[in-house]
Amino acid sequence: MALSPLSGDERFPWAPSLLERGRDIGRLEPVDVAREAARRLGEFVAGVERWQTHPHARTLPDPPALWRGGASRLLDFGGEGPAVIAIPSLINRAYVLDLSAETSLMRHLARSGLRVFLVDWGVPGAAEAGFDLTAWHDLRLAPMLEAARAAAGPPALLGYCMGGALAAAAAQIAPAGLRGLALIGTPWSFEGGPGMGPTLRGMAREYGAERLTQELMSMDKAFGAVPSDLLQLLFALLDPGLALAKFRRFARMDPGSAEARRFVELEDWLNDPVPLPGPAAVEILVDWQIRNLTGAGRWWLSGNRIAPERLALPALAFCSRTDRIAPQASTLPLARAIPHARILEPMSGHVGMIVGSRARREVWEPLRDFLADPTEGYQYRNS
Repeated sequence: MALSPLSGDERFPWAPSLLERGRDIGRLEPVDVAREAARRLGEFVAGVERWQTHPHARTLPDPPALWRGGASRLLDFGGEGPAVIAIPSLINRAYVLDLSAETSLMRHLARSGLRVFLVDWGVPGAAEAGFDLTAWHDLRLAPMLEAARAAAGPPALLGYCMGGALAAAAAQIAPAGLRGLALIGTPWSFEGGPGMGPTLRGMAREYGAERLTQELMSMDKAFGAVPSDLLQLLFALLDPGLALAKFRRFARMDPGSAEARRFVELEDWLNDPVPLPGPAAVEILVDWQIRNLTGAGRWWLSGNRIAPERLALPALAFCSRTDRIAPQASTLPLARAIPHARILEPMSGHVGMIVGSRARREVWEPLRDFLADPTEGYQYRNS
């Protein structure tokens, strides 16, 4: 910690990264600093309490399931037109893609001339005990793709977050009959830049990747899966001040406003994570994030080395310039590795690309156009 003057001989322990800003602020009275800190903390607590007691709750009913297996379902949103299968992350609930009637990407696409399916991985239970990513693909995703193909014809794949990595892998493993591949905020390379990777690599330097693997598998043995609380902690470390800022902002909202309702819907989803079977957690947190097997071309799934440069189908990738969860340092390497993939760089964040105020313009509309006819202008080069 560096020291910066407050008043008189008082000293304040500024973090090194804030030292210059502290000097610009100049002398401060300690009691003023304490008062301001208490005020902000009070707003944060008030915001949390208002969220916890807010009467609004998501009531949007799920569409029927075309396929079921274990905890997983393939939800059929209907629609007339070419088929698309959306594949979300394994570590968050799928309904972020169907959050509300106003902010449902799935229902928007179904109303826009597409036959839409959503992979709902569900909450892993006894049927998913010991699953690694190959098991998730072979026993859940591959049968879903076959069911959708039989019901609606050749689909395009739409992967969100780490679901995009599974979508890209599935497209390489069984490309026959696929129309195209769309990716939204899909992390792939974890070597540099911000994101969860540096946090996990810091842990690995201190504890070692093997020890982290052992601890994850110990959690799996003790609890039946790696608890979702651990995953929530890792996301919180990406931006430790985010919770303080967003709940202070919520405390100032009109509780009856549409803005407050949207905040509650999204926050309820963020706080509704799922656990991961130990082997899958090791692959995602150690093999991907620490060892960077995906970015280094050494990730194997279902007996196949996944190499996006081998993909030979139209592709569109959304790589946000403001994504803190999957920054461009992580997403652009995958997009650029896919031959002739088109790359769009929205300014919405990771979740904002799905439910934010600019999502419709920056993501939903160009995504709809691509999914309707991925071959249009296919010989474009990376932007």
